[in-house]
Amino acid sequence: MAPGVDTDARTALQRVEQICAMHPGLFEAMSTVLVTHPGVPRPLLAAAIKQFRRDADNCTPEDVVSLLTAIDNGARQAFGAVRRTRRGADRKAAALPFVRPD
Repeated sequence: MAPGVDTDARTALQRVEQICAMHPGLFEAMSTVLVTHPGVPRPLLAAAIKQFRRDADNCTPEDVVSLLTAIDNGARQAFGAVRRTRRGADRKAAALPFVRPD
C-alpha cells in the first residue's frame, strides 16, 4: 500500500475485508478503508464495505458513498481548521522539566 500505487481488484477486496474485520465500528472501518484505498472509486469501496459489514446492510450503496464522502470532507475540514488555528496562535515553549537547556 502506497500512494499512487495501483493494486488489482482482488488484493484491494481482500484488504477491505481484513479492515472491516479488524474494526468493530462502522466509522472506523470506513475511514480506514477510505484512507488506505485513495485510488479506488468510492462506489467500488461502498460495494466492498456493504459486502463485509453487516451494520451497513440498511444503507443503500448511494448512502455508503455519501458516508465515505462525509468522512473525507469532514476530515479535510477538521485538518485545515486545526492547521489554521495553530499557525496563527502564539506558541509558548512547553516546560519540560526533564530536558536540560544547553
